[in-house]
Amino acid sequence: MKRIGVLLVVLVALAWTGSKLVPRSKPAAAKAPAVVAEVPQEQAQQPEVPKPEPERPMTAAEKKAQQEKWFGAETIVAAERAVRGELKDPDAAQFKDVRANYTEEFGVVACGRVNAKNEFGGYTGFRRFVSGGRSVILEGRDNVADAWVGACL
Repeated sequence: MKRIGVLLVVLVALAWTGSKLVPRSKPAAAKAPAVVAEVPQEQAQQPEVPKPEPERPMTAAEKKAQQEKWFGAETIVAAERAVRGELKDPDAAQFKDVRANYTEEFGVVACGRVNAKNEFGGYTGFRRFVSGGRSVILEGRDNVADAWVGACL
């Protein structure tokens, strides 16, 4: 146990020393007038590149957009597969308005509408569904109103 403590102290000391040895970037100095005179006229008229903004914490809307982008496609495919598994005729399912949505409460879920065939072979009309990829809340079978409001709006 004593060896682990000593090793930990040595690693922290090395990390701290290494951070002090790495040179920090300094702002670029202004160009000398002689260099500016050599720049062609076309390059001198180009607008300056804006400086990047300092990093700031993400807002809830930005976090939502990022989560939807990262996990949206996978969630939609998994949700459609899960919805098809709940239907009488999975091959005849028609999906509409399917989108991924991120909420703090549910995470990334897929919301949309599905038109499926019933036992008689006729389409029932588009019904809402909410799915995280494994479980499905389907309108007409489950109470989808609360889940729809909490996860899809």
